[in-house]
Amino acid sequence: MMRIGLVGCGNIGADICIALQRGGIPAEIAALVDLDPERAALVKRSFQLAAEIVSLDEAAERADFLIECAGSAAAPVVAEKAIETGTDCLIMSVGGLMAHPEILEKAAAANVQVRIPSGALCGLDGIRAAMEAGLHQVTLTTRKPPKGLTGAPYLVEQGIDVLALTEPTVVFEGNALEAVKAFPANVNVAAALSLAGIGPKATRVRVIADPRATENSHEVTAEGAFGRLQTTTVNLPSPRNAKSSYLASLSAVAELRAAAEAFASRKRAAQ
Repeated sequence: MMRIGLVGCGNIGADICIALQRGGIPAEIAALVDLDPERAALVKRSFQLAAEIVSLDEAAERADFLIECAGSAAAPVVAEKAIETGTDCLIMSVGGLMAHPEILEKAAAANVQVRIPSGALCGLDGIRAAMEAGLHQVTLTTRKPPKGLTGAPYLVEQGIDVLALTEPTVVFEGNALEAVKAFPANVNVAAALSLAGIGPKATRVRVIADPRATENSHEVTAEGAFGRLQTTTVNLPSPRNAKSSYLASLSAVAELRAAAEAFASRKRAAQ
C-alpha cells in the first residue's frame, strides 16, 4: 500500500481519513504533520491511525506520497520538500503556489509529480483542451454566503463587514494572483483555473458576498479559438467548515485514489 504523509489535520485531512476508512483506496496514513500537535493527536485518535506525529522532514522520509491540506503558506514548503526528497505530492492549497511558479518547473525537471486538484470547480478539462488552440479570456465569478468569507485578509484591510450586507455585493474584482492573496482560504479554485488556462495574471476573478445564498457557487466563462465555454458549479459547504466546499474534499480523495492506484501498478510492474 502507498504510505501517505498527511500535512494538515483539519477539515480536508479528516475527509481523507474517512475515505481511507471506507476502503477501496490502496493507501494508508504513515505520518501526520500539523503546527498544532493536539489537532494531529485528535485525528490520530479519532481514526485509530497507526501513523506517527512527526515533522515534515520525517514525514517525507516515511511516505511514498505527501498530501498538503494545511493552507497556502504550507503549499510551497511541502512542494519544495517533495522535490528535495523525490516524493510525489498533492497540493490542495493551490493558491500558495501562485507566487512560486518556479516550483512546478523544478518538479518537472526532478521528475516529481505535483498533483493539482480540481477542488470545488468543474470544467477544467475543457479549459485545458481549449488551451491547445488558445484562449482569449477566462473569468471566474465566485458567490458565497457572507459567513464563508469572514476574516479574509482583503475584507479586513478594506474594512468590509460582509455580515452586515443585505444584498448580493461584489466585494472583489481583480486577477487570480490578487484573488488568492486577498482570499487565501476561499478561492483556491482561482489558482486551479489559472494553472489550467491562461495564467494567474490574465485570469479575471469576481467575488460576490450574497446574504441570500445558502451554497457556494463558481461560474467560469472562457472564450477562445474553440468558441465559448460556460460552467456553473454549485457546492454544498463542507459539514465542518463553511469556508470550504465539500467537493474540494472529494477532489482530494479522487486525486489520492488515482495516485494510489498508479503507485500500486508501478509496484506490480516492478515485481
